[in-house]
Amino acid sequence: MPRIAKTFIATFLCGLLVTACGGSADGGTGAATSAAATTFPLSTALVNLYATGFQKTISVSGTAQSTAGGTSSPFTASLSVTETPVYAGFTFENQAVRQKTSTNAGVFNINGIDNGFVEINQDFLSTNNLLLGTLTPVSYCVASSPGQYPGTITIGQAQAVATYQCYANSAKTSATGTDKLSFLVSPGNSPTTAIFSVIEVFVDTTGAQTQYTQKNYLIDTSGAISFLSLSFSGLLISNANGATNGIQVSFKSQ
Repeated sequence: MPRIAKTFIATFLCGLLVTACGGSADGGTGAATSAAATTFPLSTALVNLYATGFQKTISVSGTAQSTAGGTSSPFTASLSVTETPVYAGFTFENQAVRQKTSTNAGVFNINGIDNGFVEINQDFLSTNNLLLGTLTPVSYCVASSPGQYPGTITIGQAQAVATYQCYANSAKTSATGTDKLSFLVSPGNSPTTAIFSVIEVFVDTTGAQTQYTQKNYLIDTSGAISFLSLSFSGLLISNANGATNGIQVSFKSQ
């Protein structure tokens, strides 16, 4: 919890004294006054984002290590981040849904070797934007209950959105872990903007966190939204010199 400033305590006590003497702290109306927190229309922003999607190329830096062993090596790279618009006409868990596809693609030069990779994630939504599940080349994840973002957000807000139970494939006979989606809101670059961060954490069946992804967007009070930056930690499958390799990486936008 934030600390209460001494000046606030003094002002509060003075207010009590004025009221006790028959006056009022608000000029006689008897109603308490306070500055309202700025709200941002998240539902409007998401409708805008789902309608248009985006593509942006960013510079990232971090460390990488082959799952076959070796030392951790620093790298910098150019990364293409894409989210398609949301399209109808798909089926997930025997119901009609809408879908959007997120793709991260790039080439990491690690110890003089180019490691190309493409990470693809498909999200399934209901007609009213409830979050139902996700699909990657190695996992099939179903929401324990439909997830939903709030209609409006304020700076300082943090909230869980959805929990997905994940399996090796759609047969759902082999559990792989749990994927948890949440968000937090921090100050933007002006009084009318905020940074909306979508956080996804995957925990395997042993309880170990194996992947962390954070996408940051700039949102304003009109509902305009744009992608800002990305942080990632986890396993990527790369192709170097014709061979497929697992690389444990951790990076963020510069």
